[in-house]
Amino acid sequence: MPILIVDKLKEVDSKCMVEIPSEVSNMYSLIFKAIGGGLRLMGRVYLSRFYNEEGKVIKEYKQLFVLPIKKTSYTTYYLDLTRFHLQDGVPVGYIVEFLLLGLVSIIGNEVSETPVFPNEFKVKIDVFTPDRVKESIEMERDALEQVGRDVEVIGILYDVKLQHITSDLIEALTRFYIADYEGSIKFFRKVVEGLRNHVQDEGIKGMNKKRLELVRTYLSKAFQLISNFGEHSGTYGFMPEAILSKDIAISACRYIAYYLR
Repeated sequence: MPILIVDKLKEVDSKCMVEIPSEVSNMYSLIFKAIGGGLRLMGRVYLSRFYNEEGKVIKEYKQLFVLPIKKTSYTTYYLDLTRFHLQDGVPVGYIVEFLLLGLVSIIGNEVSETPVFPNEFKVKIDVFTPDRVKESIEMERDALEQVGRDVEVIGILYDVKLQHITSDLIEALTRFYIADYEGSIKFFRKVVEGLRNHVQDEGIKGMNKKRLELVRTYLSKAFQLISNFGEHSGTYGFMPEAILSKDIAISACRYIAYYLR
């Protein structure tokens, strides 16, 4: 799972940025220190809210983004939020709340993703953050942890060479978090379809034939069920169907990835 970061926006090198905690850059130093040496680093984030200096919400996103990470000195790194400063007018000095979920490394045409603090949920809140912001975050802590559990699967799929499925999962989760439930169902269905096809074509090393056949059957039935959630005339899919589709897709990804490692 991720690290929840709450801190003030700063102007650095003519950009609007927020500092990446040293806890992150030190513990993933092999990745961060490679910036500029042929590696371009991005952060997969769940951007929650911007607050003014008094702690009032001025802009809410609750969406996934992939944003540049910049190196300004040997030990200092920043997440670049300039797009929100320029497009939406979020001022320097205001407070941002976001989850840092994964580190996306780009070298030439090769892309990989490393989950941040898998199976943990860390919190880094600036000491000067207003109490009303801290109280709001605490009320949503469980929901933020669930987002972390969902999205860390993206990095796991990269790790087991199932990148062809990650784009559909990213699109599904992005739509789910903005309440486009019918749209998310379509892409959760594609995730299950991709897993089903992989199992049919490649099998799963180390799994006995009986269980492998049951997994194939499960994925086929799950695909049929999710296809019934609004994919064809006379069918429908709302929030309950989207939640079930997400749970099926995420759990199947985790299970199959475990055996492919």
